[in-house]
Amino acid sequence: MDDKKAKAKWIIGIVSICIIIYMALQQIDRVLGFGRWLFQLILPLLMGGAVAFVINVPLRPLERHFFPNSSRPWVYKIRRPCCIFLAILIILGIFAGVGGLVIPELISAFSILGHSISSAAKSLQELNLLVYGEDSAILQIVNSLDINWSEIQATLINFIKNSAVGVVDSTVSVVGSIVSSVVNFAIALVFGIYILSAKEKLKAQAVVILRAWMPERFTEKFLHIAGVVNLSFRKYVVGQTTEAVILGSLCAIGMMILRLPYAPMIGALVGVTALIPIVGAFIGAAVGAFMILVVNPVQAVIFIGFLLALQQIEGNIIYPRVVGSSMGLPAIWVLAAVTIGGSLGGIGGMLLSVPTAAALYTLVGEATQKRAKIKGVSLSIPTEPVCSVPQKPVKKKSKPQSSHRN
Repeated sequence: MDDKKAKAKWIIGIVSICIIIYMALQQIDRVLGFGRWLFQLILPLLMGGAVAFVINVPLRPLERHFFPNSSRPWVYKIRRPCCIFLAILIILGIFAGVGGLVIPELISAFSILGHSISSAAKSLQELNLLVYGEDSAILQIVNSLDINWSEIQATLINFIKNSAVGVVDSTVSVVGSIVSSVVNFAIALVFGIYILSAKEKLKAQAVVILRAWMPERFTEKFLHIAGVVNLSFRKYVVGQTTEAVILGSLCAIGMMILRLPYAPMIGALVGVTALIPIVGAFIGAAVGAFMILVVNPVQAVIFIGFLLALQQIEGNIIYPRVVGSSMGLPAIWVLAAVTIGGSLGGIGGMLLSVPTAAALYTLVGEATQKRAKIKGVSLSIPTEPVCSVPQKPVKKKSKPQSSHRN
């Protein structure tokens, strides 16, 4: 009787899910609109969770070293707030330091480039007048053109009048989006601080709610998956940050040895962009090469060669030891994850794709091992290619029998 009731509940549940899916497909526009509205509604909370996760990376070692064994009540009360404040200061200090190094030099490089282009154009004009004089071919072409400057001026004035409203609307829209982003970030920061202030209590409450409302088997699987995902993301953030610091330091030191310009700034930029897997180093290399190119093209070529050599060392020695071994994700899946994540979510997708792929790789590997043990499948995988061409048997040479004379 119980089996029949269980089967009836299962059938009713499947049918209900199918009906809901069918009705959702019939009203797909409304469903997508509701999904977008719900996402915008909870976006500050999601951002708060992300902010809490990032701040928690420096927060953990700070709490381990900030009077961990003190029994004084006032130390226990101020321990968590002080560590959160110091962690936020560390993160903001890193971004402010990199921005203070990169932005002024980048503006200066663009200014030098603009001045160089204008000087080159002026020199070419003077050279043309010097060689050809007033009978220059360029001047003849310009003089031969029948240009009605009054009509062009009137057209420009009308264009400006017609587009003024659009410019004002665009300005209002941009300002509104900026204000909305600032407000969302402020809410996310406050929400993240609240999460970190009571993270142990929130974790215990979530476990109690799951065990009270969900089946025990589902709860255990969910907690295991959450633990794997959390560990993968934490290892990725720690490993990638350490690798970025090492790469940026080596880049700055190498540029100082080669006497290349902008060594501290480009080293910091390469280190920060290295947080983006695979393509981040190329972004830093492109910006750094452009800035050195403005000063000295030969030194830009030297910088590109140096950075390519450094990336080989980083990819073959530093990255596998710092990040690769901790994540446990093969290089082919790293490349696939970055490609798919970049196509779906841009730079943010690239940042989230590698730890997500590492978590999926671990979970799929665990499930595969369980299934293989149940079915009796061998888990050994050949590491060398098997030759499919049958080899000819080698004939053994018979040793000549030695004749003994009686």
